Amino acid sequence: MLQPAFPLLQILDQLPEGGLLLTPTNRLRNRCQQVYGIGQQASKNWAPPAVESLQGWLDKLWFQLQQMQWPPAMCRVLNKEQRQLLWQQCVEQTLDKGLINTQQLAANCDTALAQLIQWQRIDTLDAIESALAPHWEKTGLLPDDYALFKVLPLFHQQLQQRNAITPDQRDQRISRAFAENQLPKLPQISLAGFVQHSPLVEQLFQRASDTRQNFPIPDNTDASVRVAQCHNLEEELVQAARWSAEKLRQNPDSSIGVVVNNLGQCRPLVERVFARVLEPQWLDPAQPAYTLPFNFSAGTPLAKTPVGAATLQLLETLRDTFDYSALRNLLFSPFWGAQDPVELHLRSTLFRRLQKLELREIPGNVLRTWAEKLAAELAPESLLPAQLNQLGEWARRWQRAPAEVWAQRFSELLTRLQWPGNRNPNSQEYQQLMLWEQALENFAGLTEFGGAQPLSKALQLLRQIASRTPFQAETRDGPLQILGVLEAGGLAFDHLRLVGFGQQQWPPPPSPNPMLPVLWQKEWKMPRASAERELELAQQLTADLLNGSDDIVVSYACEEDGVGQSLSALFGSPQPAESFAQDSLAAHYQTLEGAPALAKMPDAALPPLSAEDCAQVRGGAGVLKAQALCPLNAQLRYRLGAEEYAEPGLGLSAAERGNLIHEMLAAFWIQCKSSQQLAAMTPEQLALQIRSSIDTAIARLNRKHPELPPKFWELEQVRLQDIFEQWLPLEQERPVFTVEQVETALTVTLQGLTFTLRLDRLDSLVDGEQLVIDYKTGQTSVSDWLQERVREPQLPLYALFHPQAKAVAFGAVKNGSCKYQGCGELTHPINGIKSVADSQMEKEPDLIHWDQLKQHWQQALEGLAEEYKTGHAILAFDRPADNDNQKSLWPLNRWPERQQ
Repeated sequence: MLQPAFPLLQILDQLPEGGLLLTPTNRLRNRCQQVYGIGQQASKNWAPPAVESLQGWLDKLWFQLQQMQWPPAMCRVLNKEQRQLLWQQCVEQTLDKGLINTQQLAANCDTALAQLIQWQRIDTLDAIESALAPHWEKTGLLPDDYALFKVLPLFHQQLQQRNAITPDQRDQRISRAFAENQLPKLPQISLAGFVQHSPLVEQLFQRASDTRQNFPIPDNTDASVRVAQCHNLEEELVQAARWSAEKLRQNPDSSIGVVVNNLGQCRPLVERVFARVLEPQWLDPAQPAYTLPFNFSAGTPLAKTPVGAATLQLLETLRDTFDYSALRNLLFSPFWGAQDPVELHLRSTLFRRLQKLELREIPGNVLRTWAEKLAAELAPESLLPAQLNQLGEWARRWQRAPAEVWAQRFSELLTRLQWPGNRNPNSQEYQQLMLWEQALENFAGLTEFGGAQPLSKALQLLRQIASRTPFQAETRDGPLQILGVLEAGGLAFDHLRLVGFGQQQWPPPPSPNPMLPVLWQKEWKMPRASAERELELAQQLTADLLNGSDDIVVSYACEEDGVGQSLSALFGSPQPAESFAQDSLAAHYQTLEGAPALAKMPDAALPPLSAEDCAQVRGGAGVLKAQALCPLNAQLRYRLGAEEYAEPGLGLSAAERGNLIHEMLAAFWIQCKSSQQLAAMTPEQLALQIRSSIDTAIARLNRKHPELPPKFWELEQVRLQDIFEQWLPLEQERPVFTVEQVETALTVTLQGLTFTLRLDRLDSLVDGEQLVIDYKTGQTSVSDWLQERVREPQLPLYALFHPQAKAVAFGAVKNGSCKYQGCGELTHPINGIKSVADSQMEKEPDLIHWDQLKQHWQQALEGLAEEYKTGHAILAFDRPADNDNQKSLWPLNRWPERQQ
């Protein structure tokens, strides 16, 4: 069992009746009580030992003074959240905010005031000017140079108005109570595990008892210290985890301590590495949740726990706008409502449909509209539409309110969303739920400090409280303890591993408080004030750690931030430690790598399409294009639904900007039916028609992007106007034509497959000829029609099912490069539309006449349709670039694995 590093039972035996043993941390206090309890006889009644942590003792003394109704104690002590908010208000009222980070400035002010009180530089806030005047004069500095002394008078005034004090002022009054005999003196105070404490605490000890004993950790002259050099922190942790596993294998009952420097900053990495080495099955998503077999001294912020993070996300729904990442987490959160298959299918379908919109932010009304449509079709009994409608109503109706009102509203919202779900929470989730209720209560306690707050401010405050509330799972002690440096003080281990003790990390660099003169902090030896003080503290902590075990390994990363480093000089020059090359998971990987190779069987076919699938092929001509580029990818995309949606960005996507041009041209030719009508327009009429077409196109897309400001659409109007003016001369130079069809749906059947196509434009020419036009804003190539596997099948399909069509053409509508690109046999040529023979690079082309080209298309497209219909799914690419452009399908087609 884990033991204190000092002779606990001997100290307690020597303690007189009424005496007290104090420890610096609750962890050490609890350990002392457990060790004492184990030594008692089970058949006897026994009282707990007289052991308290320093803060626990001070809390009891303050409660005792309030019970006595001692006048100086008849006030309340502000907690951290209340002080933070009060400091922020004082900062904002006193200073010109500008670029100031008021939250950080308030935290620095709070720490600076605590240091002045703890180091007994001020007795009361009323006399702060006179108390510090000699120090200002001595250093030649001025109070106006430091923001603290501009803000402090208002902060003091606010404290007086609320009859409130800070925790450090409370400690002052407890010390005063001992001096005035309001609290009885103790016969003896014994201190164990302390390294350093403030002058105020020292004064309190002196006044609380005339007899005080300090019990330092005994020197361990038999300790074996070795050093492990690693490349980086992660390797240090991996070595520490493997070392721990080996020690537990040798003796499962041994006590093992792993002390990680700056544990609070790297806790997620530590947990991940130790779980991977010691409990690899814990990382399996299908594994039921359970408690890891090692204990952490550093807690996880409530806001980063599963319950805390999910709850804060649910509350964010009141903003009534969502990005895709947040919405995905919300819809599939196990803490929101029912999780039956029908409900999950509805939410999955809803999210997939919203993805197709490719919006940067999803407005609440869009989410609610689609939820109602899909629920009516897929899950009529689902509560999701009603819940979303209620959220929308609250988002509109709930305005500014005090924190306690917002706390009630948040609770009402969570209840309406059936939080925390319909399953029984596990032990850790239950503890997180209880801690959440405490955080919400702390938030409600900010009412008088914040006044009426808008939703954004209320959510910000609640998130700050959840981020500062540590969650520490209540678990049984295991043999392996992972601790920070301060938490490890006063404990003894059978084996001890120290991680992260390179020369750049230990001693830690100084970081004086910016709210106080650095000269003062150095002179008074305040925390983090100077390199000398950090060295002194590190020396004491190092000595305690080295006295905590007979078997010690200290490790460091040989490189930090790109700079080489060695072990901290405080550890001397130990001998090298053993390196561990394997753990259970690594050995498993090696076994798999050394196993016989699996037999590979080609499987280049999927089941043929059913009659129902053939009756309406999803994807139109894009199916045949995908089949031409790569048969397997075509089957994955259009039969199995492996679609990739564009990542939303600022403004409009490339596809949306292209659609604007399509919409503009369609709107224009719906009104202007022919080249004669175009030629008959006056310049004023033409300008009006162009502007009307642009406005029509923008109006349709504007409804999809209400977040974009009017100035953005004005710029789009200028862009479209410029492009239209570049395109228009091409139309004016053409021979006589009539626009027969614009954006017309066309249903065609090929090899038993029915496709629905959309025709951009069909023009009638002289002599009854027709020209099929497809607008393109990207790269185009006529050669794609002439390949054995037709890579651009849309226009060939149109031509096959329009017997009068004598040419097909891309209308390349691009800024600075507007042109027609096509081929055919026209009586009156059009610039950019070549004859079939001239469209080919060969000196003796295979295809000369239009009818030959249509026959080629017929055969090629029927072949592609037959391949798709029969499930032909070989992984082969028409060109290497076709693979690079479809990397998103690699996890399904397993291209990288096939290359090994």
